[in-house]
Parts: sequence; C-alpha cells; structure tokens
Amino acid sequence: MKSLAFLAQVDHDRKVAIYAAAHDGKVRNFAYHEELGECRETFSRLLSAVQTGEVGVIMTSDASCLWIETTQHWMELLIQAIKRYEVLIGDHGHDLVYDLREEGDEEYFRGLSTPGEYERERNAPRPLVDAIAQSPFAAASIEKEENWFLVTDIERKAQANPIYCLSSGARGKDADMWGMGPLKELLDTLAPYGITEADGWSPVHIERKGWLSHIQQQEDAMAEQATAELHQHAGAQPRKAQVSVILGDQLWRSKRRQKRGEWNR
Repeated sequence: MKSLAFLAQVDHDRKVAIYAAAHDGKVRNFAYHEELGECRETFSRLLSAVQTGEVGVIMTSDASCLWIETTQHWMELLIQAIKRYEVLIGDHGHDLVYDLREEGDEEYFRGLSTPGEYERERNAPRPLVDAIAQSPFAAASIEKEENWFLVTDIERKAQANPIYCLSSGARGKDADMWGMGPLKELLDTLAPYGITEADGWSPVHIERKGWLSHIQQQEDAMAEQATAELHQHAGAQPRKAQVSVILGDQLWRSKRRQKRGEWNR
C-alpha cells in the first residue's frame, strides 16, 4: 500500500468519488436485490458510478466504512469493478491508498471486515429511534418474554408531530394488540412490560418484508375497527383533539398470556 501522496501522480481525467458511512442513527434509504441482499443506497450509486468507468479514485475517511451495512455480495461486485477499471481507494484517516489489483492490498482491504461482522452490526440491539432510522421500512421490533412488539413510524416526513403505530402478539402468532399515536404515549403502553426506548430494539430488515406485510394487513383491519369505534363516539370528542387509540388493553392481554402459557405446556 502507498500513502495518499501517491494520488498526486494519478491521472486526473476521471472523477473522485467521496464515500462516507457511519452508524449514526440517521434516516437513510437502502437498495435491495434478491440475490445480492441489502446495502445503503449511497453504496449502490457508488457501485454504478464505478461500473461506468467514470470514477478513478474513491476517497473515504476510513476505508472500513465501505463495509458498513454492505453484504458480501454487493462488496464483491464493487471489488470486481474496482479491479476492472483500475480504481484506487483512498483512506484519509490512515493515510493509505489501496490498489486492489495488488494481492497484499486486496487482502488487507478484505480484512477490514471480519466474518459475521455484517450480521452482528446489522442485528445488534439498539435504541428505538436508531432502529427505526436504520430500517428500510422505518420499523423496529423487540421481544419480551413470550411476546413480540413492533413500532413503525408511519409519517416519517412529519417532523413536528410524527405518528407511530404499535402492534404486538405472542411469538409465532398474529397481532392481538394495535395502537397509534405519539411515540411517548405508545411507550407508556409498553412500560408495564418493562420495555423502554433506550435499548433492545432491532431494525426490521428487508428479508422480513413478508412478515411485516402480514402484520400490516392485521394492523389495517384493527385500524378500521378503531375508526368505526371513534365514529360512534365522535360527538363526545372536543374539536381538534389529538386522539390515541389502543385496541387490546393490559387486562385483556394478561388473560391472553395465560392462555398462551396453557398452549405451551
């Protein structure tokens, strides 16, 4: 490997692409391919630019950031394109230049990501807000004892008064509780279960799309039920009142949990 000073000798007819990634909890988009898996949309755009031959250097603050939330399949495509078009990778933080056509450089670059690191980072428990931000569906889940809980930001762009959806059920079972409202109020509903927003949440990833779609269909049915009940009591609500709805109260859930225990024995 060479130092960054080597880049002064490089042909500057091609573009320099700057890539940055971090586990910062910010909202971002993801690219998904059935055979390749998932990566950040910015990584997908970088790959496309390299594959056209218009990029000569990829500059990073730390070359390891290229591996963040990138599957091995996506990375293999990038490495192949880098070799084919003779692209260099600059690592500003370590004053290094990688030329992946050199066996030693490629080996060192691949060593920046250890086996299993991608899945561990991807599925590691984290605060609720971070998990929602790092999910392509703006959804996060957590399991507590025999129950699962799902929280979805259904109005991502409504920064002033975002609305969230909460659903829950027994492990391996359909949803039996649904609610919608400000996040704080939904967290109050979760408090009796010992659940907080601080830690333990996992992003809902693309491979769980089928499960999420199934749960959302149940949520839609519960939402229709809630709408019907609100219409019956519309006259009793103050004008412009902010309303939160929970279907399935704690007492009802407690009775359901006893039945689940009987099924498990």
